[in-house]
Amino acid sequence: MKTRPDAANEIQSGGHRGSIRPAPGGAVTATDRVGAFSGAAYFILANAAIAIGADPATPDAPTGQQSLDGLARMAANPAAQAAMGMEFLAFTFWMAFVGYVCWRLRAAGWVAAVAMVGGVVEIAVKLGSAAPLISGYTLRDQISPEMAATLTQMNKADFMVGLLPAGLFVLCAAIAALRTKELGRVLAWSGIAIGAGNIVTAAVIGVNLPESGFAPSFLLILVWELVISLRWGFARRHPRVRAATSPVDPVIS
Repeated sequence: MKTRPDAANEIQSGGHRGSIRPAPGGAVTATDRVGAFSGAAYFILANAAIAIGADPATPDAPTGQQSLDGLARMAANPAAQAAMGMEFLAFTFWMAFVGYVCWRLRAAGWVAAVAMVGGVVEIAVKLGSAAPLISGYTLRDQISPEMAATLTQMNKADFMVGLLPAGLFVLCAAIAALRTKELGRVLAWSGIAIGAGNIVTAAVIGVNLPESGFAPSFLLILVWELVISLRWGFARRHPRVRAATSPVDPVIS
């Protein structure tokens, strides 16, 4: 009677069964840097779009008529219209960043997969939140102030709902980075706290949307993602690949 090692586990752990011994790392390629810096590109483009498209004449909690007036001003402002296109471009970089992060942390197993789910759902919510704004803009001469107010609230609600998957993405990505040692303890644990905090914030807010339709805790998500984007983008070499494995029960033959 003899024991037979798990071949898959040997491959992941560099031939040391049940260990977390790394395999050799390698130089960072141009493609790696594109993936890493896509997070910074998202941050820059999204904030630039907000700054360009902002309408100071529209209050945080506009009435239906004020929302209609804001849509009319947007129609007369080419820069505000271009800002919407910039946001779509920013979300394209965000998609690339989510894919890169989850690929880089794939050795963490199902935790990285959950991070991918959170990122994909967040993308879907963000893109979906544009629908009420685009609909209101297109039909601005036909809809009533009440309908404009409804579309504005839908846009705010979409943002608040997005806190949940955004927090889940950061939480699981940080846990995966801690397990695989892709990030140091400070960055990883701060990501865990930020991600969990946004999940709790979304659960506590529930249907009680703030007037501004914005949660300051989301800024921490953006800053954390920017930091890891720059950290990985400027890295000279990949850290050694670590498989977060546990000892495998021997197979008896």
